[in-house]
Amino acid sequence: MQPIDIASLNFLSKAGLCWSFFWRGLVVTLASMVLGGLLGGVFGFILGLLGLAKAGATTLAQSGGALLGLLTGAVCFYFYVKWLLSARLGRFRLLLVRADGAE
Repeated sequence: MQPIDIASLNFLSKAGLCWSFFWRGLVVTLASMVLGGLLGGVFGFILGLLGLAKAGATTLAQSGGALLGLLTGAVCFYFYVKWLLSARLGRFRLLLVRADGAE
């Protein structure tokens, strides 16, 4: 495989790469929002069933929601990177190589 400098690509190839990153990022962002909302709703529902929401335990709800949001975002970001590394981006693919040049 021969590396290609992005500056040497024509406009349509650059636009295709940008579009490939953009729409996948949009899908992952929407999935993260929906999954985070569902997990937050389930967490809030469980707190409500336990009666903790009435007791004014907003710190627990906020901390738990923040932790769930962080975990959801991290998992979705992992799948985004994995998706980018396995997908065709226009006429190209991303390839990981060692930075020190060792094979």
